[in-house]
Amino acid sequence: MSVREWALVAFTLLMQTSVGVLLVVSALHLFSVRGPVQTPARAFELPLLVAAAAAALALVASLAHLGQPLQAWLAVANVRSSWLSREIAFSLLFTAAVALVAAAFRTGLSPAVRGTACLLALALGLAALYAMSRLYMVPAQPAWNRIATPLGFLATTVVLGTLAVVVLESAVPFVRVLVLVAVTLVALQLLLLPAELATVAREPAAAISAASAGHAALWLAGARAGLALVAAALLVNVFRALPGPLPASSAIAALVLVFASEILGRMLFYASGVRI
Repeated sequence: MSVREWALVAFTLLMQTSVGVLLVVSALHLFSVRGPVQTPARAFELPLLVAAAAAALALVASLAHLGQPLQAWLAVANVRSSWLSREIAFSLLFTAAVALVAAAFRTGLSPAVRGTACLLALALGLAALYAMSRLYMVPAQPAWNRIATPLGFLATTVVLGTLAVVVLESAVPFVRVLVLVAVTLVALQLLLLPAELATVAREPAAAISAASAGHAALWLAGARAGLALVAAALLVNVFRALPGPLPASSAIAALVLVFASEILGRMLFYASGVRI
């Protein structure tokens, strides 16, 4: 992969992680405010700071994909008709919004204000994910022009966001539910991997590029599956240990392995894309 392709891997995964963290925090904050036991705002501060940092790093990584980074502002000049412009525009707005949400939680604003800020920022983040998916779903890229593209991006968003929140702040409510969601998504991705490979192999792009269905794809898929299996086993152990103290080392190792697995999955995604 070239530097520009690695930039896309970094941009998409970091932005999806940021949106995922905000999604989980927004849901937990809503349940906390309306539930019998309120969680202090400080429990969400670190995950939100990490979400803001991940979004900012994603934007920096996206510059490496541009041929002329100094003219990056031109990327948002065609919002009316270009999904690329919409992706960048929504990503910029989301990054600013999630930073404001992090500030709102640190400055002790009311739960109503914090909740509203979370929902507005989350709407921008989901819009950025939608634009990101639509950017790839074009007839000229048959391997990407499938419902699996947005669903895969959403699954990555939720699993990385969920695990990041668990690792960063185990004091948030419903930790056991979060771990169960994460291990379920990892298992689902594993089950769907053979079908994904079989589908890609039947695409017209496979006849053009051996990497899309040949040994490179098999190695990437095999390594991804191996990492995900180990991560799933660690998450099962974490789930069994709860509601006692969170086994931090197992949770951190699972997050690292899942993130590495998602990197390989994104590499496989880009390897399957051949314009016809």
